[in-house]
Amino acid sequence: MGKRWVMEMSPQEARRFKLRRHNSRPKTRLDNLPEDVIQKILSRLPLKEVVQISTLSSGWRHVWRYHPDLIFSVEKLFDGKDKEDQEFVTSVNDILKDHYCTAVNKFKVNYGLSEEHGDDLDGWLSFAVLSKAKNVVLDLRPPPKCPDDVYNFPLHLFDDRNSSCVLSLRLVLVCLRPALNFCGFANLRSLKLHRVYVSKGLHCMLPHCAVLEWLSLTDCFMPSFTMSEPLDHLQYACIQNCSLQSMELHAPNLTVFNYSEQDVPIVLGKFHKLTKAKIEVLSDSDNLDYTFSHLVRAMSNVEEISLRIHIQNEARQFMTDSRCDFINLRHLSIEVLVDGDPGCSSGILRLASLLELTPSLEVFNLHQLFSLVALPGSGSRAPVRVVEKAMQGVDSQYGQDGRQGCDAKNKKDFKV
Repeated sequence: MGKRWVMEMSPQEARRFKLRRHNSRPKTRLDNLPEDVIQKILSRLPLKEVVQISTLSSGWRHVWRYHPDLIFSVEKLFDGKDKEDQEFVTSVNDILKDHYCTAVNKFKVNYGLSEEHGDDLDGWLSFAVLSKAKNVVLDLRPPPKCPDDVYNFPLHLFDDRNSSCVLSLRLVLVCLRPALNFCGFANLRSLKLHRVYVSKGLHCMLPHCAVLEWLSLTDCFMPSFTMSEPLDHLQYACIQNCSLQSMELHAPNLTVFNYSEQDVPIVLGKFHKLTKAKIEVLSDSDNLDYTFSHLVRAMSNVEEISLRIHIQNEARQFMTDSRCDFINLRHLSIEVLVDGDPGCSSGILRLASLLELTPSLEVFNLHQLFSLVALPGSGSRAPVRVVEKAMQGVDSQYGQDGRQGCDAKNKKDFKV
């Protein structure tokens, strides 16, 4: 009946009727939304956009103060434009001063500051602790001109209950001095350190990270990595270029292991669940025996492994310690630098013995590089034929080249 009555109205009257009915509908103001709904809306927007929205209405003037992701960088604060250090520091201080310190998901600072701004950095990290930040990132690149000016990370702020909310921590270009009585990061699952100065090692810190699953230490400066206690929850470990003098790791549930260090004293527990490994021993001498006797033998169940090793042509003995079969190994990649007397081939022949330990091998990639003093001559294919004979039934790819220029099968980006 109502529709019929509208149809009998003139066009002008019908438009006025529809307009009155539209205006009579109840309106939902954003100001009247519950606080948790507002926070969910804001959490999906960058902090910069939320600040802009707050200028549209007096009722939204303070909404940005609930934002859960606080990311401070030149790109986020100044659209990538270069600013003075003090201007950056002032901007961060102003934002944190007005933030409501509610539960923060991510707290990140990415700017090249040093110990000169230690008080400000300490204050920012205190805010992260008080706001129960789950993911904390402190990236202070580029580095200060003087190494002594590197910022001392205040671990004491994260001690005991203060750090229970931190799930992941990433530090770049800081100095870390774990105290013997440190007992924080009870719920930490991911720890990433890059170019971090660790004065006394991590042995007094990591045992308290009871649920740690991901550990990455790259280009750090630490005298040793000695973990006599097992890290039972650790699944991923990457330790590369940290100038270690000794190494010890026990992680029974480790599944991925990347390691690149000198041939230092090392103790590894059995990695029973390891499926993938990448090993590089940084030394100028023959390290095939060391690689297998001290590293690979702890990985008897590994399925895929990549090795970068150094072989001396004159070396004869292979695996002086007890042998270990790799019954689950399916993929084996070896990048080997051959050095020494070019007329001797006993060093490279040891790879044939290696294949006897891999009954389930399906893919074998071998890439040789020769130093300038050991470039292969007319008889250099002899040891290769022995390896190729041992590889019968295996899907293999073989590459051979010198340091300068080559035409190799399966050539990879491998720099010496």
